[in-house]
Amino acid sequence: MLALFTVISFLAGSLSTSDTKVPQDVRSPTENYLLWTWNNRLYVYSAAALLLGFCFLLQVTRRKVQKAAKNQISSDKDGDVHVSGVKIFYGSQTGTAKGFASELSQEVQTLGIPAEVIDMKDYDPDDRLADEVIWWKSLPLPA
Repeated sequence: MLALFTVISFLAGSLSTSDTKVPQDVRSPTENYLLWTWNNRLYVYSAAALLLGFCFLLQVTRRKVQKAAKNQISSDKDGDVHVSGVKIFYGSQTGTAKGFASELSQEVQTLGIPAEVIDMKDYDPDDRLADEVIWWKSLPLPA
């Protein structure tokens, strides 16, 4: 198959050059453009790489600016955060979770936030829900 293609292309090439009577130096504008592009491919590739790098840099910069604006807006809104306390629930068969919950409670208390460690098997939400709802109702509403 390859040999047949080679023979056909050779015959087509020899026929086209012998029939047209055009000197070998003359090329079409398309051929000239493609040869110029091939000869200057290093510059073309470098320009393409610089253009893509610049586009990437613009996208990263735009995302950073958007994040900064979003953080500034959210920091203005989050200025009045009231934390009444943290409840840490744990459930364990070996006691590992209880130790981790107590360590976490100590870390939270170092931040100045009250923390309570609760075993899930001793916690009944139906009994404690009424106390928690009354407590939440007593908190002042943010302005």
